[in-house]
Amino acid sequence: MTATVNISAGLDIHNKFILATILWSTGQILQERFERTKDGLHALKLWITNHKCEVVACESTSDFWVPIYELINDTIPVIVGNARDIKALSHKKTDKVDSEIIARLALYGMIQPSRIFSRNHREFRKILRLRHRLVEKRTSFKYQVRGILNTEMIRLSSVLSDIFGKSGTMLLTGIINGMQLKDIIPTCIFRPDLSSESGQIEHLFRSS
Repeated sequence: MTATVNISAGLDIHNKFILATILWSTGQILQERFERTKDGLHALKLWITNHKCEVVACESTSDFWVPIYELINDTIPVIVGNARDIKALSHKKTDKVDSEIIARLALYGMIQPSRIFSRNHREFRKILRLRHRLVEKRTSFKYQVRGILNTEMIRLSSVLSDIFGKSGTMLLTGIINGMQLKDIIPTCIFRPDLSSESGQIEHLFRSS
């Protein structure tokens, strides 16, 4: 737990808007809604600073918190709390925790701040996650293609070192485009142990 503050702000971040609550230690409460746009975020910052908030808190919902953190944290400390931890503290396991509860938890220093990486580090991690997803999709597509070929009894891996390499791609593309095998085969590079047996491809397709 951190030190108790006198004025806190809690943010309930949605896809298109933000519900904000300012809470005083005296019990006074003020609530406002802001659009989650560039103008809306600047209006939110002005509203929070004008009321002299000492801390702002929100859940780590997707990446919605990022522009808010980058805009406000240089002026007022922003606590980005783990959504699961906040729900546990508020005793709301499934329902969405509203901005007033978040403001109250922040007021009494009950939100454990998540680790916030630098902007460059966050961008790097985002690129890595994107690459990971794309590689998974690529692998999935390759398995689907292999499945289709195996269903048709076309086992290109027996004559090509990589069916998704240059030669394999040229072979499959040529077939899809209606080219004759005799025109495609000379452009392919076969496995060294099968280099003298390019006729196996023609046999492979004739027997499928």
